[in-house]
Amino acid sequence: MDFKKWNEQFGGEEAKKALKDAQEKQKEFSEIPDGTYVCTLEKLELAESKQGKPMVKGMFRIVEGSHKKQCIFYNQVFTRGFPQHKALEFLRDLNVFEADEVDFNGDFEDFNDLLLDMAEAAEGMTFEIEKSKDGEYTRIEVA
Repeated sequence: MDFKKWNEQFGGEEAKKALKDAQEKQKEFSEIPDGTYVCTLEKLELAESKQGKPMVKGMFRIVEGSHKKQCIFYNQVFTRGFPQHKALEFLRDLNVFEADEVDFNGDFEDFNDLLLDMAEAAEGMTFEIEKSKDGEYTRIEVA
């Protein structure tokens, strides 16, 4: 491994300062407890999971209450069968487009375009997002 390269890119005094800043910012935001939050959709995209699988990723910004400005994240691996069904069910529940317009035709490029179109169409919309713990996993649903 090239530790010198990493030190130049990610280490040094700048890294120590960035870490300290991040720790201070973390103190500003408490963990978001289970509940229902009014949010805007800031990002919706198709990305790659750590395991190299397709994943639907969404970022919602809370716009009311004591957790205003904090984010709730939606992540759903989008592999065959049930994971695809769960993601499509969530996307349809957002009611950005008609339910029959939110589908997967087998082409990931088309699906990515759909997600980007949904994010654009959702500008200015608010959503009630319900956050709850399901064991060690956080569950996100449209309320």
